[in-house]
Amino acid sequence: MAIPVDATELRYLTYSRADICDRTIDTEYLQHDCPLDQTSSRSPSASKMQEATASLGRLDRLPLETTQNILSNLDLGTLTLLRSISRRTNLLVDSLPAYQKVVTHCPNGLRALLSTRAAQYFTAYDLYNALRAQDCFLCGRFGAFLYLLECQRCCWQCLTSSKNLLPITQASAQSLYRFDAQTLAKIPAALNIPGSYGPKHRRIFPRSGNGGVRVALVAYGAVKNALGTWQGREAMTEVYEKAKLETRIAFRGPVSEDFMRDMDCMNRDPAGYRAGYGLEPQRFMATVRFPTLMAGADAVEWGVSCLGCLEKAEDGDEERFWNEQYTIDGMVEHLEQCQKAKHSWTKDRVRELRRR
Repeated sequence: MAIPVDATELRYLTYSRADICDRTIDTEYLQHDCPLDQTSSRSPSASKMQEATASLGRLDRLPLETTQNILSNLDLGTLTLLRSISRRTNLLVDSLPAYQKVVTHCPNGLRALLSTRAAQYFTAYDLYNALRAQDCFLCGRFGAFLYLLECQRCCWQCLTSSKNLLPITQASAQSLYRFDAQTLAKIPAALNIPGSYGPKHRRIFPRSGNGGVRVALVAYGAVKNALGTWQGREAMTEVYEKAKLETRIAFRGPVSEDFMRDMDCMNRDPAGYRAGYGLEPQRFMATVRFPTLMAGADAVEWGVSCLGCLEKAEDGDEERFWNEQYTIDGMVEHLEQCQKAKHSWTKDRVRELRRR
């Protein structure tokens, strides 16, 4: 029998997986070191546009809608620079609907793209489309993260296990797969943000030494697609482990101190090592927590997880499900199928609420 769920009961059947979100790019760091200069989330009015008298050159000859269409095709890096030219260009960029939605609902996604310099590969509409989506672009589960190297939504399972989402250094991709400069330039790259990618209480942010270097990363999946031919993909498998090793070395500190050990996102979590991602903190360097803009509403959801599945994992059952996240609607559907949620202490809490 399905559990009737209301908003109050849902609090006792679900929880927020803040701990796994902590392992990605630190949003507090982004807010401190990459401030956005928007003073309002509202689209500028026509009167304000007219008050700004700075010339746009030949763009002044075009209707506003045409100018907006042109700007919509600019990458986010160029668009951000354009905003700084004059008050009029500032207002013009802010008038783009997709840009406004991004700044209002997912400013940290924009900050992450700008901070890693991946913004040059994507437009405001690319980021807006990711914001409106809900599903991981690889598997179709709810994706609670933005994968910067694709500007698409991904889930925890794919983030920690998919080969396609493993970042490798741009230098190793060029040397191992012998890309020419033109091909390499087409593969989106992101500079890592120095620091530890793990629980907040263990994070460090080195400002000097090798730990503070910035390394250009590309996605293994994008490199595989760039090879194009089956022969190239066959050769790629042979050097995959070497690319992972070269990436690890690129982040290594002095010989006496392996900086990657400090960066290991789960070196206190045996399950992380069994799954393989405890030794690959670079997986989290191109990822930031990311909300989803609900259809028909001007509100976002961040995703929740099932306490019944967590209890199931603690009992030694299948582990991967406790990491899975859902929207509220998705969680309601999941609870109808989750046997553990129906027959666990969480049900007792719900009964207690109903008695009240």
